Formats: sequence, C-alpha cells, structure tokens
Amino acid sequence: MRMKFRLLSVILILGSILISCLPAIGQIDKNFIENGGKAFAASTVAECQSSLQFCNEVLKVIPNHPLINYLAARLNALLGNNDIALDQLKKAAKLGYTSSVRWYEMHQLNDQAFIDLRDKKEFKEIIEIMKIADTPIHKSEIAFIVKDKKLETEGISYDPVERMFYLGSEYKIVKVDQLGNSIDFTIEGKHDGLGWVNGIHIDPVRRTLWACSNGESKVEIFKYELSSGKLINKYTLPLDGSRHMFNDLVIHPNGNIYISNTLDGAIYIIHNSSDKLELFLKNKLFHGLNGITLSEDGRVIFVANDNLGIYKIDIKTKAFARLTHNQSFNTYGIDGLYYSDNYLYAIQSMLLPQISRFSLNKDATQLESCEIFEKYTPYLSNPTTGVIVDDYFYFIADTQGKGEKGIIIMKTSLE
Repeated sequence: MRMKFRLLSVILILGSILISCLPAIGQIDKNFIENGGKAFAASTVAECQSSLQFCNEVLKVIPNHPLINYLAARLNALLGNNDIALDQLKKAAKLGYTSSVRWYEMHQLNDQAFIDLRDKKEFKEIIEIMKIADTPIHKSEIAFIVKDKKLETEGISYDPVERMFYLGSEYKIVKVDQLGNSIDFTIEGKHDGLGWVNGIHIDPVRRTLWACSNGESKVEIFKYELSSGKLINKYTLPLDGSRHMFNDLVIHPNGNIYISNTLDGAIYIIHNSSDKLELFLKNKLFHGLNGITLSEDGRVIFVANDNLGIYKIDIKTKAFARLTHNQSFNTYGIDGLYYSDNYLYAIQSMLLPQISRFSLNKDATQLESCEIFEKYTPYLSNPTTGVIVDDYFYFIADTQGKGEKGIIIMKTSLE
C-alpha cells in the first residue's frame, strides 16, 4: 500500500474495520476513530472501562492482535488490574509490539500507564522479551539494486520468458534487469491516465502485464502488451460516492483477474471471456484488503486484511473464512501475499518490518507455523511486495530508494 495511505490511516482503518465487521464489536461503538484514540489517551476510570470493553470484545475474536493487546494492557494498568496488564503487555511484546514499533509513538517504555509497574520483576522480564523481539533476523541477500532513485516502487513482477523484472512507480512502469538497469516500459504513462501504480502482475502465457492504478479521481486496471508496452485496455471503476483503492491483483490460470479494493471492502474480477470489470465479492470484513494470491489448483483465493489476517475464499461458492493460528505469531500488517507449495509468503510492515513464511495445514484452514526470513535489518525499510522466481522469493526491501545505493531488491531461498 502506498506510504501516504498507510501513514494517514493505520489506527483509523484498524478501528473502522473492527467496528464494522465484527457483530459483538459493532454493538459497542460504531465510531472507532474516536474509540481508538480514547484507548491511547484514556485516563479516568470511566474512559478506561469504556475503552477496555471495546478491546476485550476485539480480543475475543482476534486474541493475538499485537496492538489491541497493548491497548488492553495499558487500560488494565490504569484501572489497577496489574496482573492482567502485565500478562497482556508480555503478549503484545512477544507479538512484536515493542519500543521499536513503527508509526506508533507510545510504547512500553514511555507510556505513563505503566509507571507503577516498571519496578516489578515481570516488567523487567517484558523488557527482555522486547529485546528478543527486536533482534534482527537476516536470512536474505541483496539480489540487485535499482539505480534510478526517482522511482517510488510499490509493485514488482517477473517475466520468465525475457528474464526481466518489472516495477511500478508513479505514472509509469519500468523494466529492470538483474544488474539493476532500468528502462521505461510504459510508452505514454501519465498521458494515458496511469496514476500511482500499486500491484502489478505479468501473464506469461498471454504475454500481458496488468497493473492497479490509483489517481486523484479514479481507480483503474491497466492492461499492457508485454512485448511493446502498448496499452491494450483500461478498466475504470465507476464513481459511486465511496472511496476506492485498487491495491493488488492476481491472475488465474484461465485468464481471469482478481483485484483487491482496500477502501471498498471488496474483490473485483475481470473475466477473460467478457473482458469487463465486475464485482466478485463484497463484505464488511474485507475493508483493508491488500495482498491477494491463488492456490496452485486455482480453486482458492487467499487475501490479506491489514488488521484481521488472511482470508481463504472458495472461488466457486464464494464462501470464505479467516485462517486461524496459534498465539505465538501474528498476521498483522500484511502487504504482499504469495502462495507456493502449501506456504504463504507475506511481507509485514506495520510493526517491525519482516518477511514471513506461513505453513498451511492440509485443508488450508489454519496457519501452522511462521518462519521469518528477514526482520528489522538495515536494508529492510518499508518493504511492500515481492515475486516468486524459481526457488527464490524476491521482494522490494527499500520501496522508495532513499538510501545512498537506490531501491534495494532482496531475495531469499525457498528451500
């Protein structure tokens, strides 16, 4: 997701999603923008009790949510429920909410809610847990560095025929070799109405490239001829008074395109046969959709919700369910999501940036484990999306190329 969207809406989107999609939560308060702020700023008994009620309802459904565990901990501490506060604070730290967390200014070490707990043995143990959680994990290597620092990349894809990578930026898409040399792929770019490019994917069979484009007044899907960069078609979502953002897309073996709409809470489809953009599935649970991928047999969509985790959707019946998992890891803040050989590869960037691999059970209803390939390392600055190439997972480690070297593309072995 583009940085400016994330910065403006992390806590706001979180709350609005949870309020709108979970019946028990929705009965408490329909305005989480206020409620989320109150949870951070609560000081009186009444304020703390009201916000804690909200947090407890959320935790009934998502017990391993790092942010909500932290908020519940601070509220319990303010209410004098010290043992509960310490347990929830420990859980939040294990799940990645630490003093190094991104976007949030308040944490365990500066939150005045915990001032009476800081001399306790349990709090000192939490500090040690935080140190472990903040320990970098480095299992990847730099694949190449894109030298053009003017790019602000979001999406990445790969053409196995020409063995070239493609990166999306503002108003254009570029073609990149494995030495980091880039040339413009789009011919007309901004002139054709191409806006900020989010997810991009290549159809190597039909020799096309598909891109999510978000402009100031409209969201569109662009379809290009891969050999020439010529625009074949673009598909515009009609204006309906609501906010929309096409975030990512995936290509089905039959040529259908499935697209996640972050702000609309929906998945759209472009049928290969009719060549039209249509609504596939919409639900309140889907507000905040991001990365989207397919099972190898083409029967199942896996789609990430920034805050609620990963959903499995049966393409034929449109039945869906959130993937469950134990409480030793979290699925919070997933951007790019990719399926391969009964694993889901995820780029998580909302707390401490990390690249994760989740193993699925036989029925693909649960996540059994989480392996972290890269976490909180110097090169991993605002990672967004990736692509699986042969036996490697390539990912954009430094989205905006603000470092001295340029835009860093890293890779990690899948074996």
